[in-house]
Amino acid sequence: MIDADEAEQQTLEGLAKRAGIVLLYYGTFSSPPAALAQSLHNVAPGLLFRQLETLSRYFRFLPLDEYCMAQDRTGLATVTADDGYCCITDEALGVFEALQIPLTIFVNRAFMDGGIFWRDKIRFIINTHRVADFEHRHSDKFFRDPDQPFYRYTKDPRNNSRVVENALDDFLTEIELPADLQRIYTPASAGLLAHPLLSYGSHSLNHYVMASLNEAEQWREIDEN
Repeated sequence: MIDADEAEQQTLEGLAKRAGIVLLYYGTFSSPPAALAQSLHNVAPGLLFRQLETLSRYFRFLPLDEYCMAQDRTGLATVTADDGYCCITDEALGVFEALQIPLTIFVNRAFMDGGIFWRDKIRFIINTHRVADFEHRHSDKFFRDPDQPFYRYTKDPRNNSRVVENALDDFLTEIELPADLQRIYTPASAGLLAHPLLSYGSHSLNHYVMASLNEAEQWREIDEN
Protein backbone atom coordinates (compact mmCIF):
# COMPACT_ATOMS: atom_id res chain seq x y z
CA MET A 1 0.00 0.00 0.00
CA ILE A 2 1.34 3.47 -0.97
CA ASP A 3 1.05 6.19 1.67
CA ALA A 4 0.30 9.85 0.91
CA ASP A 5 3.97 10.93 0.90
CA GLU A 6 4.98 8.17 -1.50
CA ALA A 7 2.05 9.00 -3.79
CA GLU A 8 3.06 12.68 -3.81
CA GLN A 9 6.66 11.77 -4.59
CA GLN A 10 5.65 9.51 -7.45
CA THR A 11 3.30 12.16 -8.85
CA LEU A 12 5.94 14.89 -8.78
CA GLU A 13 8.69 12.65 -10.11
CA GLY A 14 6.43 11.64 -12.98
CA LEU A 15 5.48 15.23 -13.73
CA ALA A 16 9.11 16.40 -13.70
CA LYS A 17 10.02 13.71 -16.24
CA ARG A 18 7.46 14.90 -18.78
CA ALA A 19 6.85 18.63 -18.27
CA GLY A 20 7.91 21.98 -16.90
CA ILE A 21 5.74 24.09 -14.61
CA VAL A 22 4.95 27.77 -14.13
CA LEU A 23 3.72 28.72 -10.66
CA LEU A 24 1.52 31.80 -10.26
CA TYR A 25 0.96 33.46 -6.90
CA TYR A 26 -1.07 36.51 -5.89
CA GLY A 27 -1.09 37.41 -2.20
CA THR A 28 1.46 36.08 0.26
CA PHE A 29 0.09 37.79 3.36
CA SER A 30 0.74 36.16 6.71
CA SER A 31 -2.68 37.51 7.58
CA PRO A 32 -4.70 39.01 4.69
CA PRO A 33 -6.52 42.31 5.26
CA ALA A 34 -10.01 41.62 6.58
CA ALA A 35 -11.52 43.43 3.59
CA LEU A 36 -10.02 40.80 1.27
CA ALA A 37 -10.37 37.71 3.45
CA GLN A 38 -12.72 35.96 1.04
CA SER A 39 -11.90 35.37 -2.62
CA LEU A 40 -8.27 36.53 -2.39
CA HIS A 41 -5.85 33.91 -3.68
CA ASN A 42 -3.43 33.98 -0.75
CA VAL A 43 -0.62 31.63 0.26
CA ALA A 44 0.98 32.49 3.59
CA PRO A 45 4.80 32.50 3.67
CA GLY A 46 5.05 29.29 5.72
CA LEU A 47 2.94 27.35 3.23
CA LEU A 48 4.76 29.01 0.33
CA PHE A 49 8.06 27.70 1.72
CA ARG A 50 6.71 24.17 2.02
CA GLN A 51 5.33 24.21 -1.52
CA LEU A 52 8.51 25.54 -3.13
CA GLU A 53 10.85 23.44 -1.02
CA THR A 54 8.95 20.30 -2.00
CA LEU A 55 8.91 21.17 -5.69
CA SER A 56 12.61 22.06 -5.66
CA ARG A 57 13.40 18.40 -4.98
CA TYR A 58 12.04 17.51 -8.40
CA PHE A 59 12.33 20.67 -10.53
CA ARG A 60 15.12 23.12 -11.29
CA PHE A 61 13.89 26.69 -10.85
CA LEU A 62 14.91 29.33 -13.40
CA PRO A 63 14.13 33.01 -13.96
CA LEU A 64 11.08 33.40 -16.18
CA ASP A 65 13.02 34.62 -19.23
CA GLU A 66 15.39 31.65 -19.09
CA TYR A 67 12.46 29.27 -18.64
CA CYS A 68 10.70 30.72 -21.70
CA MET A 69 13.84 30.50 -23.83
CA ALA A 70 14.64 26.90 -22.88
CA GLN A 71 14.11 24.55 -25.82
CA ASP A 72 13.30 21.66 -23.50
CA ARG A 73 11.45 22.66 -20.32
CA THR A 74 11.16 19.15 -18.93
CA GLY A 75 12.01 19.26 -15.23
CA LEU A 76 12.20 23.06 -15.17
CA ALA A 77 10.09 25.46 -13.14
CA THR A 78 9.60 29.19 -12.73
CA VAL A 79 7.64 31.35 -10.29
CA THR A 80 5.60 34.49 -10.97
CA ALA A 81 3.48 36.79 -8.79
CA ASP A 82 0.69 39.03 -10.07
CA ASP A 83 -0.69 42.44 -9.11
CA GLY A 84 2.23 43.93 -7.17
CA TYR A 85 1.05 43.29 -3.62
CA CYS A 86 3.75 44.57 -1.29
CA CYS A 87 3.53 41.39 0.80
CA ILE A 88 5.54 39.65 -1.92
CA THR A 89 8.67 41.60 -1.04
CA ASP A 90 7.75 42.49 2.55
CA GLU A 91 6.74 39.01 3.73
CA ALA A 92 7.68 36.37 1.17
CA LEU A 93 11.05 37.45 -0.19
CA GLY A 94 12.80 35.61 2.64
CA VAL A 95 11.32 32.36 1.34
CA PHE A 96 12.84 32.90 -2.09
CA GLU A 97 16.16 33.90 -0.53
CA ALA A 98 16.24 30.83 1.70
CA LEU A 99 15.58 28.52 -1.25
CA GLN A 100 17.49 30.62 -3.82
CA ILE A 101 14.52 30.58 -6.17
CA PRO A 102 14.08 33.47 -8.63
CA LEU A 103 10.75 35.30 -8.93
CA THR A 104 9.15 37.52 -11.56
CA ILE A 105 6.63 40.08 -10.28
CA PHE A 106 4.06 41.47 -12.72
CA VAL A 107 3.03 44.98 -11.70
CA ASN A 108 0.17 47.34 -12.54
CA ARG A 109 0.95 51.05 -12.55
CA ALA A 110 -2.55 52.15 -11.51
CA PHE A 111 -2.18 50.38 -8.16
CA MET A 112 1.38 51.61 -7.65
CA ASP A 113 0.11 55.16 -8.20
CA GLY A 114 -2.39 54.87 -5.34
CA GLY A 115 -5.37 53.19 -6.98
CA ILE A 116 -7.17 50.11 -5.68
CA PHE A 117 -7.40 47.01 -7.83
CA TRP A 118 -10.97 46.72 -9.10
CA ARG A 119 -11.03 43.02 -8.17
CA ASP A 120 -10.18 44.01 -4.60
CA LYS A 121 -13.17 46.36 -4.67
CA ILE A 122 -15.23 43.32 -5.67
CA ARG A 123 -13.79 41.35 -2.76
CA PHE A 124 -14.57 44.21 -0.37
CA ILE A 125 -18.21 44.26 -1.49
CA ILE A 126 -18.44 40.50 -1.03
CA ASN A 127 -16.74 40.50 2.38
CA THR A 128 -18.94 43.31 3.71
CA HIS A 129 -22.16 41.64 2.47
CA ARG A 130 -23.08 44.42 0.04
CA VAL A 131 -23.56 42.33 -3.11
CA ALA A 132 -27.37 42.56 -3.00
CA ASP A 133 -27.21 46.35 -2.61
CA PHE A 134 -24.82 46.66 -5.53
CA GLU A 135 -26.92 44.45 -7.77
CA HIS A 136 -30.07 46.35 -6.85
CA ARG A 137 -28.47 49.54 -8.17
CA HIS A 138 -26.36 48.29 -11.05
CA SER A 139 -27.32 44.80 -12.24
CA ASP A 140 -29.15 46.24 -15.27
CA LYS A 141 -25.80 47.41 -16.66
CA PHE A 142 -24.30 43.92 -17.08
CA PHE A 143 -24.66 40.69 -18.99
CA ARG A 144 -25.16 37.74 -16.67
CA ASP A 145 -25.89 34.07 -17.22
CA PRO A 146 -28.36 32.61 -14.70
CA ASP A 147 -25.69 30.52 -12.94
CA GLN A 148 -23.03 33.24 -12.74
CA PRO A 149 -22.29 34.60 -9.26
CA PHE A 150 -21.33 38.24 -8.72
CA TYR A 151 -17.58 37.54 -8.62
CA ARG A 152 -17.72 35.66 -11.92
CA TYR A 153 -20.01 37.82 -14.05
CA THR A 154 -18.07 40.99 -13.24
CA LYS A 155 -15.16 39.29 -15.05
CA ASP A 156 -17.27 38.11 -17.97
CA PRO A 157 -15.67 39.47 -21.20
CA ARG A 158 -19.12 40.69 -22.31
CA ASN A 159 -18.93 43.27 -19.51
CA ASN A 160 -16.41 46.01 -20.26
CA SER A 161 -14.11 46.19 -17.23
CA ARG A 162 -14.01 50.00 -17.35
CA VAL A 163 -17.82 50.08 -17.10
CA VAL A 164 -17.67 47.59 -14.23
CA GLU A 165 -15.12 49.68 -12.33
CA ASN A 166 -17.12 52.87 -12.90
CA ALA A 167 -20.15 51.15 -11.37
CA LEU A 168 -18.03 49.94 -8.44
CA ASP A 169 -16.70 53.44 -7.83
CA ASP A 170 -20.18 54.93 -8.02
CA PHE A 171 -21.45 52.38 -5.50
CA LEU A 172 -18.50 52.89 -3.15
CA THR A 173 -18.63 56.71 -3.23
CA GLU A 174 -20.51 56.92 0.06
CA ILE A 175 -18.67 54.01 1.72
CA GLU A 176 -15.43 54.56 3.60
CA LEU A 177 -12.93 51.99 2.44
CA PRO A 178 -10.53 50.58 5.04
CA ALA A 179 -7.23 52.45 5.14
CA ASP A 180 -5.22 49.24 4.88
CA LEU A 181 -6.83 48.52 1.51
CA GLN A 182 -4.83 51.39 0.02
CA ARG A 183 -1.53 50.22 1.50
CA ILE A 184 -1.29 46.69 0.14
CA TYR A 185 0.39 47.49 -3.18
CA THR A 186 4.00 48.42 -3.83
CA PRO A 187 3.94 52.25 -4.08
CA ALA A 188 5.64 53.91 -7.03
CA SER A 189 7.39 56.25 -4.60
CA ALA A 190 9.27 53.27 -3.15
CA GLY A 191 10.45 52.09 -6.54
CA LEU A 192 10.88 48.47 -7.54
CA LEU A 193 13.25 46.61 -5.26
CA ALA A 194 16.54 45.73 -6.94
CA HIS A 195 17.44 42.18 -5.92
CA PRO A 196 19.39 39.41 -7.69
CA LEU A 197 16.43 37.02 -7.43
CA LEU A 198 13.79 39.49 -8.65
CA SER A 199 12.71 40.53 -12.13
CA TYR A 200 9.64 42.48 -13.19
CA GLY A 201 7.04 42.33 -15.92
CA SER A 202 4.23 44.55 -17.15
CA HIS A 203 0.76 43.40 -16.11
CA SER A 204 -1.22 46.19 -17.83
CA LEU A 205 -2.33 49.50 -16.36
CA ASN A 206 -5.50 48.44 -14.50
CA HIS A 207 -5.50 44.66 -15.01
CA TYR A 208 -8.82 44.85 -16.85
CA VAL A 209 -10.17 41.82 -18.72
CA MET A 210 -8.53 42.56 -22.06
CA ALA A 211 -11.16 40.68 -24.09
CA SER A 212 -13.81 43.01 -22.67
CA LEU A 213 -12.12 46.15 -24.07
CA ASN A 214 -12.09 47.71 -27.50
CA GLU A 215 -8.78 47.93 -29.36
CA ALA A 216 -7.97 51.48 -28.25
CA GLU A 217 -8.61 50.56 -24.62
CA GLN A 218 -6.43 47.48 -24.95
CA TRP A 219 -3.49 49.50 -26.30
CA ARG A 220 -3.88 52.03 -23.50
CA GLU A 221 -3.71 49.24 -20.93
CA ILE A 222 -0.48 48.01 -22.52
CA ASP A 223 1.26 51.26 -23.44
CA GLU A 224 0.55 53.27 -20.30
CA ASN A 225 1.93 50.61 -18.01
